[in-house]
Amino acid sequence: MKPRSSCSAITLTMMLSVLLTGCGSVSSGPKASPSAPLNIYQPRVLLLKAGQPIQTAAGIYTPQTDETWHSPAAFEALEQETLNLSAALAQERARTK
Repeated sequence: MKPRSSCSAITLTMMLSVLLTGCGSVSSGPKASPSAPLNIYQPRVLLLKAGQPIQTAAGIYTPQTDETWHSPAAFEALEQETLNLSAALAQERARTK
């Protein structure tokens, strides 16, 4: 592995790790019966602006800083990508030793 690509892989892994640290998941609300169709819109990513109040089931939430919230599916995809990159980096390091 070339030093530059190793550095790039490490940098990408670190950036994804930082991104995942700030993630949260949003519940989809009450469960419907198995026969009822689910017509729930859930965006993959919510971008919340600092100081803009958001109504939640528990009350009003006002973010202190700009926040990014990922749906469970988006979070799992990011988490899996990070794990795959880490595994590939570990394999490459083991191969070049």
